[in-house]
Amino acid sequence: MEKIITIPNKLNIIERSYQFLAKLQYEIYACKEPLIVLDFQDCQFLAPAFTAYFGALMAMAKKWGKSVNIRSPHNIKVMNYFKNSGFYNYYSGNKYNYTNPNSIPFTKVNLDDCNLINYIDNILDLAPITLSPDCRDSLFKNIYEIFNNATDHSNSSCGVFACGHWMPNKNQLIFSVCDTGTGIPRLVKQQNSSMTSIDAIKWALQRGNSTKQMTDGAPRGLGMADLKDFTELNNGSLIIFSNDVYYNHSKNREEVRLPYDVLGTLITVIITADREHIYILKEEQS
Repeated sequence: MEKIITIPNKLNIIERSYQFLAKLQYEIYACKEPLIVLDFQDCQFLAPAFTAYFGALMAMAKKWGKSVNIRSPHNIKVMNYFKNSGFYNYYSGNKYNYTNPNSIPFTKVNLDDCNLINYIDNILDLAPITLSPDCRDSLFKNIYEIFNNATDHSNSSCGVFACGHWMPNKNQLIFSVCDTGTGIPRLVKQQNSSMTSIDAIKWALQRGNSTKQMTDGAPRGLGMADLKDFTELNNGSLIIFSNDVYYNHSKNREEVRLPYDVLGTLITVIITADREHIYILKEEQS
């Protein structure tokens, strides 16, 4: 027996999509059938922000003793995206040779893999902005810290996944990192149970704060805080989807409690095209 779950017509980066993704994880976890089919046949648009999350879902389902298959036999648009992002190779086991210059390929993250440096360089090369050398170096470190946090102290049990895309029609670069760990709100509230989940996210975005320092006293957290400041300057977004929270730090900020509690954390960074300015560090202004 199998359970078929239909993916909506569109999964845009809006609250309703995150509501669906939270419910989807719960349905997979609670499903009594060992085989779950995600049917993308009617899906006309899938934001690249969510590809890493689907990879993490499949890994978690395997740990729960279930198998998740992708079905999109006649949906050419979605199938081409899966193939050109590398996600098709992951879920199908095939070796499709994809070449898409706009892609930040789907990957399972390994901090010890020297290719991670090239992977982050690819993100920065696709970023539709001009960075001073010092600013690029700083942004590289900030992005690396997201990967490091996801693998180092999220207690991720099934791996960490990443993917993204430069979308010329929207003038945006979107990339996401998804871990399968405890989740930011729950980690923060382990030490401060009086906090709400949204307050815990805000705490984690403050400069110098990190869940790691709660256990070993190491001052960290610069990556998230710097990325928050950067996306403000860029009119982009820093989005956190973790436990029972969808938090979109952008010009139109959204803070939403979700009815379903998800494992792990999905962090999405949206960089808006800006060809008119050069981004430099504050220290370079003096």
